[in-house]
Amino acid sequence: MTTTRLSSWLLLGGILTGFLGSAWQGRLASAYSKPGGFRRFHQRISPDTIYYPPYAMLEALALARWQPGKTLVIIGGNSILNGVGQPADELWSLRLQELLGDSYVVVNLAFRGAYPMQGAALVAESLLRRDIAVLFVANTNPPAATGRAPGGASGYLYWQAQYQNQLVPFAARAESIRRWLDSLPPLERQQQAEERLGAHLEAWFRQQSLWHHVGYRHIFTVWNFVLARDFWMPRASLPDNEPSAQPLHDRFQNFLPQEMAIVRSFSESLAVPGAADQWQLEAGSRQRLSADIETSIVPLLRPRTLILLCENAPYYLDQLSPAEKARDAFVYSACAQIWRDHGIACEVAGAGFAPVDYIDRAHLSGDGGQKLAQLVARKITQLNHP
Repeated sequence: MTTTRLSSWLLLGGILTGFLGSAWQGRLASAYSKPGGFRRFHQRISPDTIYYPPYAMLEALALARWQPGKTLVIIGGNSILNGVGQPADELWSLRLQELLGDSYVVVNLAFRGAYPMQGAALVAESLLRRDIAVLFVANTNPPAATGRAPGGASGYLYWQAQYQNQLVPFAARAESIRRWLDSLPPLERQQQAEERLGAHLEAWFRQQSLWHHVGYRHIFTVWNFVLARDFWMPRASLPDNEPSAQPLHDRFQNFLPQEMAIVRSFSESLAVPGAADQWQLEAGSRQRLSADIETSIVPLLRPRTLILLCENAPYYLDQLSPAEKARDAFVYSACAQIWRDHGIACEVAGAGFAPVDYIDRAHLSGDGGQKLAQLVARKITQLNHP
């Protein structure tokens, strides 16, 4: 009986020791500045392949590259600013770093499919709160899409940042998110509850940080169809293999009717005819965009933010009728002004771009990335030295 009782206590002690050891290792892992030689979250280290970089990893990446006296430029937004379509050595954010010079440090934390105020925006908010010199650049496409911090493939980062007390208290955002959660159907509400629980546990035990560290450095344990037979390989061994653009005559031929429908949808539901053959924003759309901006971005970050409204490729815009072109241009301009009305710098990205600057309807080639870097460098300099 005594031996059995002793064995039970030893087993319990071993479990507790292992658990505490794992939590300690997780906290160590959360501070590591990986991935090494980081340029962006390419597809193989992204949610596309079941790799969900923890919030602490994003913050560690930014802090490891920043030095006192320098301005940290954090890039967020979606796949356009992530650089889909640009091989690693042609990445637009590398060109941006060259143009800005040594007084700036550029860190590309954009995620495929992310909204402007997700992921990277939370890092910028947290670091500004600590009086670190930060400028934030993000994009949206279509022009009136703002999204919210939680939700979607990268929305888990909001809950992690929130439960780790990294964010500025912002009642308008909290209330907007509460109303959104209440409006969700039961299945989606349950999904958000699970993400919140996981984030709450991460704040205490860093289990996600430890698991992703093991998956990055040693072995990955979850199959996914993108990597297929290579799913088990440590993500550190998988290169950023973003392909180069196709020849120009092949880039825009696939799914042309569907792509044109998307191009038209960017403005047709937002604009209504006004007086003297002029367009005006539909009242409900204007109010929604304004309310979304007001409740999604904290006042502290607004004067340090540049939002880009990314236009579709000229190949598609050139196929619009004159009236559709006018409507499209008006909507982009009007949406940009609404961002500015909230104290946020906003520019339409695409004026002067040519078909060769795109690999498809939305994503930029290396040539287009060069033009984007030049535009952003000018605006960043203006933001930092008003």
